Amino acid sequence: MKRIVLVLAVAAVLALLPGTAVAQSSSTAQPVDPPQQVAQLRQQYEGLTPEQIKAAGYMPEGPCVTNPMGAGAMGTHALNQQYLMAQFPNGTMDPAQPSVLLLDQNNKVIGLEWEAADVGQGTMELFGQSIQIQPGHPGVEDPHYMLHIYFKPDGKVLFGTDPQTAFDPELSCPPLPATGGVVSPLQLGGILAAGLAGGLAILGVALVVARQRTS
Repeated sequence: MKRIVLVLAVAAVLALLPGTAVAQSSSTAQPVDPPQQVAQLRQQYEGLTPEQIKAAGYMPEGPCVTNPMGAGAMGTHALNQQYLMAQFPNGTMDPAQPSVLLLDQNNKVIGLEWEAADVGQGTMELFGQSIQIQPGHPGVEDPHYMLHIYFKPDGKVLFGTDPQTAFDPELSCPPLPATGGVVSPLQLGGILAAGLAGGLAILGVALVVARQRTS
């Protein structure tokens, strides 16, 4: 089991490096005025401090996620395990309980995310958005549903509902250390530790889904 988790963690890190992930098309989505419930969620989460984020049950997992095939990023994912385990295996998304907060490099909340397993529900609907099934990723290999909501200026938001809009094209992740392409053992340890944390979190959800499908 430890070996499997380590392989998933390394795979998660490799997925963030150029040339190791499935190509993503450039997003053509535009910021829009959100429905009232989304605006209320933004007001609830946007100004949280790192201490308040953890107090709300969210823990940062893994490094900042960048688009390996073009412009854009998602930021760092902070997972709420209680919300994730209550929704993902059942193929549901609770509009009042986002399972993931998206953070920038200063741990500021810049967006929200929901994920749901494919249990045969077809195209999902949330906040007036049609959410398409999307390719799997390390830790959750099967296709599943994801909704990203990125906070934009003037109260607007950017919805990500499919593979083409999953990344915010205006976001970016901090560059890797300028070491001529060489990563020190200490830096590699930090990267793997971050990937392992994210791999463990996602692996738990994947195991629950697998058990449900075989029961």
